[in-house]
Formats: sequence, C-alpha cells, structure tokens
Amino acid sequence: MSRYWYQSLPPIQEVGRTPPFTRLMTLAAGNTPDPLCCSLAVINVENPPPYEALSYVWGRNTAGSPMWCNGIAITITSNLDGALRNLRLPTQARRLWVDAVCIDQENIEERNRQVQYMRLIYKHASRVIVWLGHRTVGVEQAFDLARRIAQLRDQELRGRGPSSGLADQAILNAVIETASAAGQAAAEYLSELFDREYFVRSWCAQEVVASAWCIGRCDGLEMDFFDLISAAPFVIARRGLILPGKPLEFWNSIYLARHPTTAPSLVREVEGSQGKLLTLLASMRDFKATDPRDKVFSVLGISDEGLEPILAITQIMSTRESRTLKFFRRSAIGLANRLNAIGPGVDVGRNPALKPDYNKDLVEVYRDLTRFLIRRSPRTLDVLSHVQHADDPSQSFFPSWVPKWFQPRSASVLTVGMYLAGFCDGHFRYFAITHDSPLRGPSLQPNSLQLDGFRVDQIIKVGEVMVFGLHETIPVESIWNQIFDVPMIPRSGLPYRNGEPLDEAFCMTLMAGVLGGVLGVVPDIMLLGSSPHTIPDYERQSKANIRAFLLESSGFALVSAPENFTGSQAEPSGGISDNFIRPAKMFSYNRRVYLTRKGFIGIGPKVMRPGDEVCVLFGGRMPFIVRPMDGHHVFIGDTYLHDNDIMWGNATKAAMSHRAGINVETFEFR
Repeated sequence: MSRYWYQSLPPIQEVGRTPPFTRLMTLAAGNTPDPLCCSLAVINVENPPPYEALSYVWGRNTAGSPMWCNGIAITITSNLDGALRNLRLPTQARRLWVDAVCIDQENIEERNRQVQYMRLIYKHASRVIVWLGHRTVGVEQAFDLARRIAQLRDQELRGRGPSSGLADQAILNAVIETASAAGQAAAEYLSELFDREYFVRSWCAQEVVASAWCIGRCDGLEMDFFDLISAAPFVIARRGLILPGKPLEFWNSIYLARHPTTAPSLVREVEGSQGKLLTLLASMRDFKATDPRDKVFSVLGISDEGLEPILAITQIMSTRESRTLKFFRRSAIGLANRLNAIGPGVDVGRNPALKPDYNKDLVEVYRDLTRFLIRRSPRTLDVLSHVQHADDPSQSFFPSWVPKWFQPRSASVLTVGMYLAGFCDGHFRYFAITHDSPLRGPSLQPNSLQLDGFRVDQIIKVGEVMVFGLHETIPVESIWNQIFDVPMIPRSGLPYRNGEPLDEAFCMTLMAGVLGGVLGVVPDIMLLGSSPHTIPDYERQSKANIRAFLLESSGFALVSAPENFTGSQAEPSGGISDNFIRPAKMFSYNRRVYLTRKGFIGIGPKVMRPGDEVCVLFGGRMPFIVRPMDGHHVFIGDTYLHDNDIMWGNATKAAMSHRAGINVETFEFR
C-alpha cells in the first residue's frame, strides 16, 4: 500500500506573524457500507470556511478497511472508522477536522507546530462533536437522565446563588432519585456511560474547553455535552470515591467554568483557561495519553501559563493582587505580544518548558517542566508535593524529584494551601533557595536539583502501607500497634512531645492535622476564606471529633448526638467520630505512619523506610522525606509531621534568623 504524501503547510515566515495553518478534511457523501473517501485542503484557522471538529479517542485497533484520501489509502483506527461512518451524510459532503487525518503524524516538526494551534482549531469550529462510541443498552436512558439532572442542577444553582456549585451527597442522591423516572437502572446506565474511555483521555478535555458549542454523540443519539457532564458530581456521589480529584471532578469543573454566575470562584483571569498549570496537571493526573508527553502538552492550551506565559514571572504569594501588579502584568503581556509579532524566533516570556516539543524525550519534558515550576515567580516547591513514587525511586531512570504525571495518583495531595513549613514572615522576592537553576538556559546538571533547607530528624520506625476499602473503617488501633508498644485501648494517658495526649496526637496525624479538620467541615478548601472560624477553632473541633472516636472505640456511646459543626455556628460543637474517620481515611490512604528518633510522629509516602530523614526545604508548604545516599539525597515525597512549629514555619523563621542552633544546608537530589 503506497503512503499518502501530505501537501506541505505554508512555511513559517521569517518576518512577522505566520497565520495558524492546518488542513481541513471534506468527507465525501455515502452510505454506511461504502468506502470512506475524503479530500484535504489547507486553511487558515482564523479565517476558515464553516467546519466541525471531531473530539474522540483514537483507540488501539486498526479498521478493517482504509480511508481513501485523494485516491490514496490512509490507515485509521476502528473507532475513528465508526465515528466517520456515523457522521457521513448520504447526499452531501461534510467538512470535518480530525487530527489523525489532518495532521501528518509522522512529521515531528509539523506535530510540534499543529499542537500549538489545537485550541484555536476547536475554538473556531462551528461545532465540536464528541464521539462517545456506539450506542449500547441504556445509553438513551442515560442521556435522558442527564438532561433531567442538568435542568434540576441549573434550577438549584440559580436558587442558591453564588457558590462553589457543589452540593452535599444527600442532595445529590435526592436529585438522582427525583430525576430518574426509571429508578436505579437509569442511574447505573449513566454511571456506565461515564466509564467510557473518552472521559479519561487528556486531549479530550482541551478540545471541549475550547469549544463554543459541543454535543455528545452515540450513533444517532446526541445531546448537549455540557448538559451531560453536569451529571458528573451525581455519579461521583453514587460511587463515593476515596481520593478526590478523579477525572469526573475535573469534568465537573469544566461545567462550572461555563456557569460563572453560579460559581464566581471559578471565573478565570485568562480567557479560555481552566486554571493554573500545576493545578491542572494534578487534577488531570488520572487521565491517560498514548504518548505520556501529552499529559503535559495537552494542558498547555487551557492553562494560565500556557496561554499567558508572562503570568509565570508576575505571580505573587497572595490571594489578592494590587492594581499596580495587574497594570504591570497587562503592560508586560501587551509588550510581549508586540515583540513576538516581529518574527518566528521571538517568543518573549515563554519558557521552553511551555512549548510542545516532540523532539524531547519523556524525561526531558517532565524534568524541564518541574524545574520551571520551581524557579518561576514566586519560587515555591508546590510541584514537589506531587511526587508519588510507586516503587523505589533510586532504581528509576527518572530523577527522584520529578513527578511522573503518567502514573495515577496514589494518595491525596497534602499541599492545598494550608501549611507553610518552609516559609517565614516578611517580603521575599523568592521563597525557595535554589542552585544551578538559571531563569534562561539549561542547568549544568539537569538531572540534579539543589535546594536549601534543614534537617528535622531521622525516622526509626514505619508502619505498613495503609490501604482499606471504601466502606471499610480505618483500623486505627492496628496502625497504632505497629508503632507503639503500649495498647491504645484503654487509653494510656501517655503524653506526646508537646504535652497533648499521645493517642490524640496520633489521630491528628492520621488526618493530617487541622487540614483534615477543615475538610471534615468545609468540603471544598476554596470555601475556607468565607468561613467565620479560625484555624484554632477547627483544631479544637478536630480534637473533639477524635475524643468522640476514642470514646466509641472504648465501647462507650455518646449520650446524645451532637449538633453538626457548620459555618453558621459561632463556636465548635461536640465531637462527631465520623468527622475524624472521613478525613483520616482520605489523607492516610496509601501512606505510612512513622516515628522519628526525637519522638515526632507523621504520615509519609508508601516507599519510605527507617533511616530516611525528615527535612524542611525553603519554599515548601510541607516537610519532605529524603533518603541520604553517598554524596546526594533521593527525594521520597512530602509528609505531615505533627508539630505546629514546623508545619506553620516557626522553625523556618528560626533557621533563617540563625537561631535555635538549626543548621541550614544545601540538599542535592538526583
């Protein structure tokens, strides 16, 4: 079979801006059994004829028959074959943009160029068609239920006014019951629909976000795609996921971004963006891509820094920005745009890590992005909290400090804006102290990361990896017995190093301290700023919840059920054991409890072991577990250590002011 030779796209101009050229496919008319035939024409995406863009999953199987393009056979996948046969009109041609056909996939330079236009291609399409696959039993009922949920959710959001757009599980279940005239069967069909591979493919999210109008389709059935994904939180509620941030939650955030009047907190500063780059990488970690480099490239077109690179050098450590900073940022963006229009070699403000480049190997793409996320303004180490090793990092070809975004999340993320272990009061241009990290150009030792900080203690004992089912209780007493030689029940009265009861400190550790206390009351951490309560309030409530749990574990029931602790109450109420169990399961899942030489207790990564060390790195919200090696350290992951002075930056303040005998040193990670 002869290879199809693509007509070359117009070359990039030496001077001035080159229009975003691509190819458009015209699908010839035909009936279902007829061979698929098409032609290709080069167009300017910003001035195109009307066309539709297909959003779909490539699939792994090759179609039984090829597609004929200008009389030459092109091999396509069976899933694309099914989509095109379904979309083909019987009597007239149809203009479509389909990546597998319109891009010369064997031309690396063309792929690099076309990936940069992907958002524009889907933005300028008159309609984006999401191909979900063929119709199966229950799809029609699932679509009908999703439409009803969309109507009910819209009414609920408008009735409640500005909010996060998230309802509690009881409300979600009630709406499902109300909306489903067919009972639980329709809800199950809807859940099965969201299990289709489309909802976990990385590129699909950008294609939907960029669209002006998007419909979902299964053979002849179709519906508004945003109405369909409005049902995502209802499916999440039915499933009761342990780890937050799974793909369905990201699809829900896409829905909410289209409804800014009901979710003002999701109004974006950058048009077309779904948020900050690191936030998107974390939110989409459980998405999949055939080429793992696309886990990064696919989010650049919907992220703040990918769309406006100037943001990477003008961000500050604050939730509020001054008018002066906003004016400076607008001016810098305008200047950069004018300079970038001079020629193709000019790209002011865009770090090379923010450019899709299929000439780079996987390690280069991930490593360079990690280094960029560290050294950008205001230079924090949030990205290091996303390192979650599945096995011994010293045996990996990846540097130990680089997150493997192609691996699914194995534990909840601890750094959600609460703690400030590596920060101290005052105004600093940068928070992390790095070495061999130039703002421009490569590092001398690209696989090595050098950061300043201080050691806290050495780990002497670790428990087993904590894994439990969704409906299983957390085996607190069993975990305790792995660390301590005295029984937990009956309560021993032994003190922790700060004077509080050891069993209460242990339980606080399992729920990551006050972080778990907050999420036990405020389901969305973004709502914390609107709560009338302070951190000490949540800490007191957390301890009350723990005491209730310990009381019940001792065989005693509470005399009366306490009131729920809600944002409308002025003071924390009595304890509720479930409000300890829920966050403890969330934050301890797939982690280990450990004990240090000085008596600190904490929860850390599942690959940690005795002999590892706890350290604080300047610019990191959490402390970190590191493994000393000959001449360097292996980075293991972040940790919660039960000590307020360390978690809230008091120890860092002492170290930076050269007090308390804390020795600041440079850690080299490989």
